Amino acid sequence: MSHAPPNDLVHLLERGATSLREARLPGELAARLEQLAAKVEQPCVLAVVGRMKAGKSTFINALLGQDVAKVAATEATATINRLRYGEPADPQRPIRCHWRGGREEDVSRAFLDGLQGSSAEALRRAEGIDYLEYLLPNPFLRQVTLVDTPGTEAVVDEHQNRTADFLNLQRQLRDRHSQETQRLGSEADAVIYLVGQVTRATDQAFLEEFSQATGGRARALNAIGVLAKIDLQPEILARRQELADKVARQLQAALNAVVPVSAGIHQALGGLRAAGNRGLLRLMTQLRQIPPGRLNKLLDSDELYEMEFKDCPVPVAERQELRGAMPWTVFTTIARLAAQPALSGLAIVEQLDALAGFAPLREVLERHFFKRARFLRCYKVLNDARQVLNDVRFRHLPEFRKQDRADRARRDRFLGFIRSAQGDAAIARELEDFVSIQCGTAGRADRLEAVVKELDRQLSRLFHAMEEHNADFEALEQLEKNAGLFTAAEQDELRCLLGLYGVETAKRLSPGQATLAYVGQRQQAWTEVRACARDLVRQRLAERAETRYGLIVHELTSGAAGESA
Repeated sequence: MSHAPPNDLVHLLERGATSLREARLPGELAARLEQLAAKVEQPCVLAVVGRMKAGKSTFINALLGQDVAKVAATEATATINRLRYGEPADPQRPIRCHWRGGREEDVSRAFLDGLQGSSAEALRRAEGIDYLEYLLPNPFLRQVTLVDTPGTEAVVDEHQNRTADFLNLQRQLRDRHSQETQRLGSEADAVIYLVGQVTRATDQAFLEEFSQATGGRARALNAIGVLAKIDLQPEILARRQELADKVARQLQAALNAVVPVSAGIHQALGGLRAAGNRGLLRLMTQLRQIPPGRLNKLLDSDELYEMEFKDCPVPVAERQELRGAMPWTVFTTIARLAAQPALSGLAIVEQLDALAGFAPLREVLERHFFKRARFLRCYKVLNDARQVLNDVRFRHLPEFRKQDRADRARRDRFLGFIRSAQGDAAIARELEDFVSIQCGTAGRADRLEAVVKELDRQLSRLFHAMEEHNADFEALEQLEKNAGLFTAAEQDELRCLLGLYGVETAKRLSPGQATLAYVGQRQQAWTEVRACARDLVRQRLAERAETRYGLIVHELTSGAAGESA
């Protein structure tokens, strides 16, 4: 389902840039509109934001299915990472480092390793980096450019020798990380917000944290939430959907959906699958040899797990090998399932997949971001273009009016002087004409205001159309979730009407139905459905159908049939 008017938007922004130049405004304003026009065809920018240590690196690695982001056991020096689709020119230097001074350099993985840790040298190097760019031939990145942010309130471990220079570097890096995370969260086309401390999900501090990380600009239109560390505690894992629903209710105006996931379980399951049937089979075989009572005690504590017991036939070394590099809570979750004799390997994998939660997450991303990537990009560009107009309206237009007043006053002084000079009448008239032209009697402010009004009118028209398309999209989402509330005929009509098969009027209606009589009759029918409906979802979708038919009536009566509203 496509919602965006990219060609109209590009042409409008380019014409707007020309108009601003002709109005003799500062060149940077026209340049901003031209830059926005160029952005329309670029991939949608999806930013992953949250507090430091919210699990962003592990989440991104799990989402992409490959180890890209560095994962540290403790907080390490972080950078802003941009991941986009493509192949690096030099496989030995696959990352492009963009230094803050504008210099670019292709660097190796060893360079990244040198950024980790909390030494003064690592801090100094990270402070000079604007961002790192990864080119990856990953299918996930075909529709979007992923931005991995350091996180708000980012800190690094203190060095044992705490010099003033070190502390200053640490403070600068922390402050810049927080500012950049907030900037990227507010400037991105779409946002994934990671809730790190799930147990705090109902605290006031959590709500303030969310507002800070997203710059206070997140909307349900372009943001989803992810509970990213549900494997930290068994009780959280068991209540994951309940907690996700709570967050969704609290932030319903700012988040389209909230999905609980365990990136740790997802990655561990990937490792077991990579080892073939042998990895999981060995885990099941070894753990099922241990008496259930003893196994429960072993899995209650990582210290006990690494102790020898007479009633445990699996020695410590083998148990350590079974765990491998899995985080303790991830391992215990997998181990408890693997130890159940009634479960087959397939059943264990299915349950772990369900706990990991990445299948429903990808469905949400597909629906809300990938299918609407162009829409989200255009929507953001439109908002930014309107901000340029606001700059003109509130900063430059008053200056133009002030200058117009000064020009008129100067003109009047000059004309008064010429008329009082008692010179040659023909020369006086010529001088009066010259002064009038030079002193701007045409009114630059009025011309500029007319330009701004026309641009604003056209941008508002596109913006309104996209708002309406988004309302259609949300209605279609509700229809799919609540199909049982509608008859088969109603479902068919709504899917077509709300743009599932195309946003042009001809595709919203069946052949031969683009008439005022038919559209008016169907609008009235849905008005009656809304009035009689007892279910809130049915009421809302009937109201949306009524509104969309009204927009089509407007198109037909204004001679715009065939164009999208």
